[in-house]
Amino acid sequence: MKLRLIALLSTLCISPLASSHDRWILPSHFNVSAESQEAVWITSDVSASNQVFMMDKPFSASDVRVLLPDGESSSPSSSYTGGRKSVFDVQLLQDGTYKFEKEVTPRYFSRYKVKGKEGFVRSRLDKKATAAVMPKGASELEGSLNVSRVETYVTRNKPTDKVLAPKGEYLELVPVTHPADIVENEPATLQFVYDGKPVAGVSVAIMKDGSLYRNKPEEIALTSDKDGKVAMTLPAAGRYLLHASIERPSSDTSLADKTVSEIFLTFEAGLE
Repeated sequence: MKLRLIALLSTLCISPLASSHDRWILPSHFNVSAESQEAVWITSDVSASNQVFMMDKPFSASDVRVLLPDGESSSPSSSYTGGRKSVFDVQLLQDGTYKFEKEVTPRYFSRYKVKGKEGFVRSRLDKKATAAVMPKGASELEGSLNVSRVETYVTRNKPTDKVLAPKGEYLELVPVTHPADIVENEPATLQFVYDGKPVAGVSVAIMKDGSLYRNKPEEIALTSDKDGKVAMTLPAAGRYLLHASIERPSSDTSLADKTVSEIFLTFEAGLE
């Protein structure tokens, strides 16, 4: 593993058509213990920001889904959207591992230049729809299909694996080391798949909480190997944000030139 001390924005702006803001779900607890009949409440913040876990934009929690340890899907018990963050609550009744995730909605983005003007005009439409509304003389039309996953895992008592299985669409993260078992100074492995198959070349950036109070962000930069895997040994316990991304040519270039897939995962490294 290699630690690179580089500016956060320069590494996370993976595409001129993609958002420069990180998006994240930050639960109050990643691992909890409880008696058999005891209900445990978890509250989670949802926001988008340029610095790790600093609340900047109220990224909505209205489309958050909760995958239960038994494989069923549910919704948060309640949610609220404020000026800088959203909040949702989940009651953990089953033992095992839960997955909190934002609904995945592929979105088209396009841009073009207008003669005599600097910079690009941006559009939230596909290339074909954008071309229909471009002014005469516009040029350099390009577009992307952007797919973002914003997710985290929470475990009550004993870890389970059902919610770790991939769905087989776009870029996905498959924990080889269970999220509940990631510990400081111990090796951990993650795997990335694209449309269900291991994918090499995924760019991975891992940032620890507290970057606001560090002169350098101390980013861990990794790239997935031929089996789609990355190995990491985190230097300290605490909360982390992982941002993974990959670009691929679009299957329909009339709508987009490329597909940009991203994953934003929050997780915790425990004490030794």
